Amino acid sequence: MAKNTKNASTGRNEQGGFVAAGILLFVFGVIITLLNLNTSQTSRRMNESAQMSQQYIDQISSELLRVNENVLEIVGGVGSATTNIEEISLSFRKIENLENMYTQLPNHSNAELRRFDHAKKFAESYHKSLLNLQGNLGSLNQEMMRTLYQQEISPIAFTATEMFDAVVDLNAANVQAMARQVAVVGSATMGIIAALVVLGEIGIFIAAKIAAKRKEDLEKRTQQAEAAANKFKHSQQKMADLATTNILTNMKNRYALENDLADRLESDQFNIALFDMDQFRSINDNYGYDFGDEYLAQIAEKLRSDFSQFAEIYNITGNTFAFVYNREISDAQAEKLSGSVIMNLASPFNIANLTVSLTASGAVYHYLPGDCMNLSGVLVRLDNQVRNAKMQGGNRVLIVNQM
Repeated sequence: MAKNTKNASTGRNEQGGFVAAGILLFVFGVIITLLNLNTSQTSRRMNESAQMSQQYIDQISSELLRVNENVLEIVGGVGSATTNIEEISLSFRKIENLENMYTQLPNHSNAELRRFDHAKKFAESYHKSLLNLQGNLGSLNQEMMRTLYQQEISPIAFTATEMFDAVVDLNAANVQAMARQVAVVGSATMGIIAALVVLGEIGIFIAAKIAAKRKEDLEKRTQQAEAAANKFKHSQQKMADLATTNILTNMKNRYALENDLADRLESDQFNIALFDMDQFRSINDNYGYDFGDEYLAQIAEKLRSDFSQFAEIYNITGNTFAFVYNREISDAQAEKLSGSVIMNLASPFNIANLTVSLTASGAVYHYLPGDCMNLSGVLVRLDNQVRNAKMQGGNRVLIVNQM
């Protein structure tokens, strides 16, 4: 009897042990599940915050690019300055709102916030420079505006964009650091699950599913960061291209000409020509600036189509074009081609069902190494001969006299 009682007691103890083990397993399972859920929620919140940060910085960069496009139109005398100024003001209001929304997001690193504050200050400086330009529009000619833009405004614009680009890099680094932190927590959680694998395969399965989802989220975030970085680089290149391109004709402008000839003036011999439409102002006066812009766009396209194989063509001001002839073009060929350009410019063009035709005057400079110290000297000599050609009735090409 005593033996049976002992066996019954032992059975109850074993049963109690299994119950305790079951309860312990359940408690461990609950704890592990809560840890994983908390880690998953933390990871999701971090990713959402990082994604919103990326979007705000991306939109700020886009607005800065839009501001620069409007500034270049004002400097180039293209379109309505009033409309450009309104669009610039709207862009900076959007930038301010985006900056406020960015700073309200959580999980920014201290380094990222410091760099963002520097970028914000450069954007504010850019805005102040443009307000100063706006206040002086009435007293500045286009050449003065171009100089002001090139020396003061453009460097601030590029620096602001580069600073925001740096914020993107710090944001990506912060995301990676958070990902590593989440990975450490995940690894610790997986270690606990592995220790309890003999007691609960269900826990392992759940942990594996969570880990796979976390990995998928991190890979998606990494792809988004890479795509955003590529977009910023593209935007930065676009700004650089806009600074050396005539917006209306899509030809290289005077700044591009200066860059291309900077290293050639001292040592190269080449042929350069300048062409200016005769009485072009009458087109704008009689038909309006939109009509004149379309006329110039068609002229540029025809010049590009007929002469780009012989020379690099630049639209250095509204109706003035510069040709830098290829190295294999001789002096005599350059003069003959320049005559063909004059005939080409005098061709009739159809704009808005109206046929218009103007003559043009030109000058060819057989440039020798060291003739001029800078591009301005070259253009002054060419422009003087173009003026002489116009005084002689226009529709002709003159040769620049050697000093």
